[in-house]
Amino acid sequence: MIMKQEPSHLAEIVSFFALHHGLTKREREIVYCLSKHGYSNKRLGNELGITEKTVKNHIAKIQEKTRASSTRELLAMVLEQFTVHHRMMADKAMKLAL
Repeated sequence: MIMKQEPSHLAEIVSFFALHHGLTKREREIVYCLSKHGYSNKRLGNELGITEKTVKNHIAKIQEKTRASSTRELLAMVLEQFTVHHRMMADKAMKLAL
């Protein structure tokens, strides 16, 4: 799994996002790759070992589950989740410092 190869805040946020929206493991990987690299469907397919058509099907299902009208909106939702997560972590650190 691609996300396990590279631990990061992005992987944590995408995992939370995926859990919140009921995404499958493969859908979570696709959201992670899109968020990190902005891959084209063809490149995503090559990276994940699936066809471009399968990538398109997964993205359509992800958009359905998240109610995103486009890949751009989906990525904006992940970015918003990242911002919320970052703000919560900063608030937590501030409380610990006091």
